[in-house]
Amino acid sequence: MEHVGACVYVKDRQGRHVYANRAMCELYGVSWEQLRGKTDAQFVDAPQALLLQEADRGVIESGKTVHEQEEIALLGGGRRTFWSVKVPLHDGKGRVIGVCGFSTEIAPDIPVNERIAGHSHLLGTLLQNVDANIFLKDSEGRYLYINEKSRKLHGRTLEQVLGATDEELFDAETARTLRLLDEQVITRMQRHAGEETLFGADGRWHHFWTVRVPMQYPGMPPCLLGFATEITELLDLRRNLQEQRVTDRLTGLPNHEQFVHALAGQILALVAQSRHAAVVLLDLDEFKYVNGYLGQEAGNSLLREVGRRLRQALPEPALIGRIGGDDFAVVIAPVADPDEASAQVQQLRQSLARPYEIRGRSVQLTTSAGIAMLPRDGQDAQVLLERAEAAMYAAKQQGRDRKTFYTPGFAAAAAQRVDLENALRSALAAGQFELHYQPKVLRDGTVAGFEALLRWNRPGHGQVSPLTFIPLAERLGLLVDIGAWVIDEACKAMAEWREAGLGRIPVAVNLSLNQLNSGELLSRVQASLRPHAIGPNELGLEVTESVMMRNPEQAIAVLRSLVGAGVELSIDDFGTGYSSMAYLKLLPVRWLKLDRQFVKDMHADARDAALCAGMIALAHRLGLRVIAEGVELAAQRDALLALDCDQFQGFFYSAPVPKQAATEYLRSARAVQVR
Repeated sequence: MEHVGACVYVKDRQGRHVYANRAMCELYGVSWEQLRGKTDAQFVDAPQALLLQEADRGVIESGKTVHEQEEIALLGGGRRTFWSVKVPLHDGKGRVIGVCGFSTEIAPDIPVNERIAGHSHLLGTLLQNVDANIFLKDSEGRYLYINEKSRKLHGRTLEQVLGATDEELFDAETARTLRLLDEQVITRMQRHAGEETLFGADGRWHHFWTVRVPMQYPGMPPCLLGFATEITELLDLRRNLQEQRVTDRLTGLPNHEQFVHALAGQILALVAQSRHAAVVLLDLDEFKYVNGYLGQEAGNSLLREVGRRLRQALPEPALIGRIGGDDFAVVIAPVADPDEASAQVQQLRQSLARPYEIRGRSVQLTTSAGIAMLPRDGQDAQVLLERAEAAMYAAKQQGRDRKTFYTPGFAAAAAQRVDLENALRSALAAGQFELHYQPKVLRDGTVAGFEALLRWNRPGHGQVSPLTFIPLAERLGLLVDIGAWVIDEACKAMAEWREAGLGRIPVAVNLSLNQLNSGELLSRVQASLRPHAIGPNELGLEVTESVMMRNPEQAIAVLRSLVGAGVELSIDDFGTGYSSMAYLKLLPVRWLKLDRQFVKDMHADARDAALCAGMIALAHRLGLRVIAEGVELAAQRDALLALDCDQFQGFFYSAPVPKQAATEYLRSARAVQVR
């Protein structure tokens, strides 16, 4: 509209401009911002303004299109002549709400027939280039006019189409449908709009939204003007969106919504036949570590293979769906009893337990399965799926790699788990977390620093065990943000102690697999170090053997970047995992933490004492220092002193305490600055 070489405008019922193209604005010598909401009276002389207003009112009141010549005397001087076409605009209820105008300037000295010829040429140019099929038919269905877009649909010359009917251009069924529509419009003299499907000369079906408008000139039989806008791509997009809405894009299986919908239909049929069925929810145990080891694309490949194996084990028309993440649901129907269902679920688990070849590596996973029986456990699709899920979580809590049938007691446990998850998701924003600090003590009893331990004080429930909420937070993907908060809080505490004159007190925090794999660990750590002016080796990060060995090469790269930023690293729970000595010597760590399970009985058990002695000696040979955790007795401390252990941590010195109590502990002890 900005480049058609004519004035195009839209006015409301009061004559105020609600749209004008560039040519219209240039005519009045103003910008669109200056023209918006103004009437013609503010730009042309009064008599001309009244004439324009009357012409617009005639269109609004009659509801008919008007073609006329207009002369405009501008307030700034000058008189211009236009050939104008004004069309009424309707709202959704058919009421006229304004006027759309198309005004082409003509020279006043050009004869009328030349003006009409020029106007017709402009109109023809527009019709030939508009992105719609435009056609004119007489009352017998013969084509009187088609534009270029319509000609291409037929794949014929203009001469071949003009004068022809739809019976000569389309198949019999299509021609019959089009003829009925045309006759309806001409007989009733009423506009018609609707979808049409036509087979084009390109060998493809084309979908159109077509508007047919009856026309009748004085002394002439009625005819029909049609505008057909192709909507093939729009319908394809709608179809694809609908398919995506109910289909899991990764595996091609029904998603949660579609699975529940299909299950509801199966339930009706099975109940009507008094048959039994099993709704099974399958969860891949420790699937998150595949992403951690090999990356997300490797995990996606594994999920696609799981879907393929399930389809292979349960051929059509078995109902299989990917409910979300690494959860798959299947319906086994019909089954005679729970024993038959159990046997079939076991076969599914065995199929999924076979090794997966992913990126040249063999990956093997176990599966936890929850089973809900129809009709015993319910006859509602969503209820059965939820009860299968409750049984699946019970299987995981029992040690994973097993199948469990739903029992009524699982419902309460499932409700409690969902409630706990919802509360945990909002705990960080609600300020419900706090850090407790447990001192690390040197051989001479002075405080060398603290370990910061996360605590959750859930309103109405009190302290939630870290053994409960930390694994849950990791499964829910919350530990990246929570871990960043822990690091920042620890840095804040170090800054407060330093400013209070208590010295530079190192604090160590635990690092999760999610944080290590997040790709933003370094930037988040640096964002906490700088504002609190934390010096080198004051912030410590403790990583377990199992976390590091998930992907040793990646762990080494990330940990080295942290050391470069001034962070001190420790291997936590040393001796409980499966560290490779080859990787151990490459890790940029300064400390090994001797796990409490070795410390617990070392003062009384010679084998535990020998294990501790060997690990301490190994660490020292590698240039590492050792801190023993879980020291609760003087006898344990003395035995560790004799083995040349470097630092100690445990209830013998202090339980983990809130920051204020840790501050008092520091005030009463002799703090040591990091050197």
